[in-house]
Amino acid sequence: MEDKEVIRKADEPTDWVNSLVVVEKPKTGKLRICLDPRNLNKAIKREHFALPTIEDITTRLTGAKYLSKLDCNNGYWQLRMDKESQLLTTFNSPFGRYCFFECLLELNRLKKSFKTSVWLFENLKGVETDIDDILVWGNNAKRNTMIDFAQFLTDVKRLDFVKCRKMQVSSQRGGVHRTHSKRQME
Repeated sequence: MEDKEVIRKADEPTDWVNSLVVVEKPKTGKLRICLDPRNLNKAIKREHFALPTIEDITTRLTGAKYLSKLDCNNGYWQLRMDKESQLLTTFNSPFGRYCFFECLLELNRLKKSFKTSVWLFENLKGVETDIDDILVWGNNAKRNTMIDFAQFLTDVKRLDFVKCRKMQVSSQRGGVHRTHSKRQME
């Protein structure tokens, strides 16, 4: 993670040192390094904001015949934090203290940062966002492929191409199976 510039050594004094937790991802069995920032989250002042629900998103997809889903790989890692926020993510390890360069899902104040960044795409007609997923939709195949992916790819560092789906006539998200003619809850 240090080589990928996800974390860095934290040699300076910090106000917080979080516990490090390693968890196994249920579907893939891969290990994920997480912080336990419960005490930090209690101290952070949060801005309140409303995220669209899956119902909001699927309602706006009415009439869509083709869907492409783009999945940002490690979504929150797409955004760099300022130095002050980085130091809040300091954690102990057997190799010293480290902090994260990029946003972490576990920190309450950073969830809005990622949503704000994803709002960049909401001005594009035929694009819906849900945290780290981008749905591109259209009424015909040409419309679906004409979305300005070049701009998208310049703004996003990494996509999880295994999870990306292009030119689908249906999509699954948040327990809702969606086709151009209907949607149904699972």
